[in-house]
Amino acid sequence: MEYLSNGIIEIAIAPQGAELQSIRRVTAPFEYLWQGDATYWDRRSPILFPNVGRVWMNTAYVEGQAYGLGQHGFARDFLFEKVVDEDRHMAFVLRANEQTRTLWPFDFELRIDYTLLRNTLTVGWSVKNLDTRPMAFQIGAHPGFNYPHYNADDEVHGFLSFDCDSPLRSTEIVPGGYAGKGTFDVAIPQEGLLPLTNHTFDCDTIVEATGRVRRITLHDKEGNPFVTIIHQMPITAMWSPCGGRAPFMCIEPWHGCCDDDGYVGEFSRRAFVENVQPGDTWSTNYEIIIE
Repeated sequence: MEYLSNGIIEIAIAPQGAELQSIRRVTAPFEYLWQGDATYWDRRSPILFPNVGRVWMNTAYVEGQAYGLGQHGFARDFLFEKVVDEDRHMAFVLRANEQTRTLWPFDFELRIDYTLLRNTLTVGWSVKNLDTRPMAFQIGAHPGFNYPHYNADDEVHGFLSFDCDSPLRSTEIVPGGYAGKGTFDVAIPQEGLLPLTNHTFDCDTIVEATGRVRRITLHDKEGNPFVTIIHQMPITAMWSPCGGRAPFMCIEPWHGCCDDDGYVGEFSRRAFVENVQPGDTWSTNYEIIIE
């Protein structure tokens, strides 16, 4: 395990998947990040690459060749190399290898940077194309955040607020984890706080794919803000298992989305793919602010 602190917040990172394992205030015992429990979900904050969501029948096509890709890709299952270890900044890299090439036929370098500044953790992603061909890919975040003072019997476990007008518009997720043809609206109450109940996620996942959401704050059940995500990605997904009957929820900025139901075309023609040319590097970041 690797640790980073700036005297205000402290984090832990596992080289396996370069995955966040903990986010805490130095002066307080509360753990912001879900700690993993197979009863609900055994991960904490996996990095989704080279696909976000499920490809149709777990098969992706690159230049007509079929490759087996599981839900959310494979980066989360590989050991990253630590390449930067500085005061308040740490970085990890996954390079294509013999095993990744059986899943994804490109040479690439995926770098994850973690930087602390005051009460903010910035997570940076860089994808370098080391191949001779253009490379299409998707990438996403999947951090889970604990509800403070969770009680399964509570009518409301917390609230979400957004930097956009009501309603949110979600892509429909159909059985199997694919994108359906329909959408549905999620109304934000006039006071601006969306209650999180045991039934908020009966729809499985709220996938806001209009690009309107850039800032989303999770509040405790009294309405006090305690963690905010800021990003510039086209999709904001929100999920909690068991329809919402769990002690945590995930706020997920995505450059990508699951396949449309029945999609059998080239990976490069999927919705919400990014492209990087040979020798070039694509990069972005998002922020986790501890309120």
